[in-house]
Amino acid sequence: MYNSKIITMKKIHIIIISGMMMSILSLYSCKKDSFLTRYPVSSLTEQNFFANANDLNTYCNGLYSYLPGSNSVALGDQQSDNYESNPFNKVVAGQLTLPTSASQAGWTWTYLHQVNYFLQNYKKADASQAVKNHYAGIVRFFRAWFYFDKVKRFGDVPWYGSTILPNDDGDLYKGRDPRQLVMDSVMADLTFAVNNINATGPSGTITKWTAQALMARVALHEGTFREYRGIAGWQTILQTAGSAAQAVMQSGNFKLYSTGKPKVDYLNLFLFYAPSDPQSAEVILGYYYSNTLHVTNALDGNMRAYGLSLAKGLMNSYLTVNGTPFTSMPGYATQMITQEFNNRDPRMMQTALQPTVVYGDLKGAQTLGFAPTGYAQIKYYDPTTPNYNTNYNAGIDFRYGEMLLVYAEAKAELAGGGTGSFTQSDLDLSVNLLRDRVGMPHLMMNVAIDPVLAASYPNVGGSLQNVILEIRRERRVELACEGFRYDDLMRWGAGPLLAQQFLGMYFPGLGTYDLDGDGQPDVALVTSKPSNPVAGVSYFVVGTDIHLSNGNSGNVLVNPNLIKTFTDPKNYYFPLPATELLLNKNLKQNPGW
Repeated sequence: MYNSKIITMKKIHIIIISGMMMSILSLYSCKKDSFLTRYPVSSLTEQNFFANANDLNTYCNGLYSYLPGSNSVALGDQQSDNYESNPFNKVVAGQLTLPTSASQAGWTWTYLHQVNYFLQNYKKADASQAVKNHYAGIVRFFRAWFYFDKVKRFGDVPWYGSTILPNDDGDLYKGRDPRQLVMDSVMADLTFAVNNINATGPSGTITKWTAQALMARVALHEGTFREYRGIAGWQTILQTAGSAAQAVMQSGNFKLYSTGKPKVDYLNLFLFYAPSDPQSAEVILGYYYSNTLHVTNALDGNMRAYGLSLAKGLMNSYLTVNGTPFTSMPGYATQMITQEFNNRDPRMMQTALQPTVVYGDLKGAQTLGFAPTGYAQIKYYDPTTPNYNTNYNAGIDFRYGEMLLVYAEAKAELAGGGTGSFTQSDLDLSVNLLRDRVGMPHLMMNVAIDPVLAASYPNVGGSLQNVILEIRRERRVELACEGFRYDDLMRWGAGPLLAQQFLGMYFPGLGTYDLDGDGQPDVALVTSKPSNPVAGVSYFVVGTDIHLSNGNSGNVLVNPNLIKTFTDPKNYYFPLPATELLLNKNLKQNPGW
């Protein structure tokens, strides 16, 4: 089976097959339309398509469209406290309004129909049971991922394990099934996938280990979600998370990418192009592009053009090189960006652009011009292809580093709750391997509690509070800008962090600043633009072009007048669309909406 992003344009006829039945939403609004009873205009029907293994493979190729590409992954933290964007993000600000359409809300089900349609028809193929189970496992993997995303977004959702017929009012107008029922079904799908998908396959395709990785991710999310809301059964789910991650760790198929260069290896992990590149040793599932086939993305252009920049809260999370919290240093809050990068975890300068660095077309001393906090993201930025639709560096959907963090967190939460044990050996098998890659000191079981972390996560306690807090720090910095942070805050019950005011770089007052250390000013904060500006200096009028937390000094405020809220339980879920509530009276809106 080939990667669908590059190859399956040749397989476009699969859309015709999956169009034999309309999406659930279409059935809601057009149930009596005669179109629903017609076959598509094609000779390919369920009667003659699912004939052999090649047909199963072709159909599965069409489902790979669900995988997130580089652009989605690298900019996936926008709804979290890792970013401050201009204009502001309504999710982060707690200012979402009720969506009027299903597509606007994300309450769409067409893809689920495509999945269930396969599962309804694949058994008739003339192929061995093992082959049929392999492809059914891939499809159930995608159904599990689809429902995992829906549950994270909405909580309770209707579970559909088969396609819906136009006259089936019971299913068409059913209410939402309980989250536990849906997630039990998700775990059943993943169990089938793990037990039946082949252990090896072409690069960019789903294998047994991809299914193990998704199982680990899903179980960690669901287990901690229940744990921090006092819902019974969380221990069993976290045990599954730890076991699934450990299976990947013990498989011998993956390892952390490292060339022994701690100052560049982490950055270069996200700059590779083909499965043959050495970085792919860490990749469990990658999304590949092709420069020769002109299959590219617009990641670099998007990172520069949309006012996206990292928040100081993320910058403060990186430890110093001796393993102590940056926030424990006297005067840390008033350090300028020219000092902040000194003697820090190397992942910080491989994620954000230092003011002294020129990276492709990005000049660190001029970041305020395109990254309004002053902290520009370089992780995933390809300096060799800085223009729109020229990027072809691969996206990473699952990697070995994530599995190490799942293993550590699941086992630590269990041990902290009185189930099992967690020792220095577990840290050395997981978190400390990540630290070794960048030359950072090991995390030790007797690490002191960081009061800043403790204040950020007040619901973390117990005998392993110190270790759990540091695992959360490690997860934030290791997986920054990979799309995990918002989901992490939601499952931990840490939503109020989104209501804090996000800060940018610090300025002690008006005046000119030499940010790159070359002896010449780069930035000037002024009350009005000079009539004779100095060449090479970027001028910012305080109160107009730039806002500071203390008036003429302080941290940059990108959205100074923004009032943010986070209401529990309302903002832990997204609202259902008003149109669907009108069509289906059995659907109930989420609390607070």
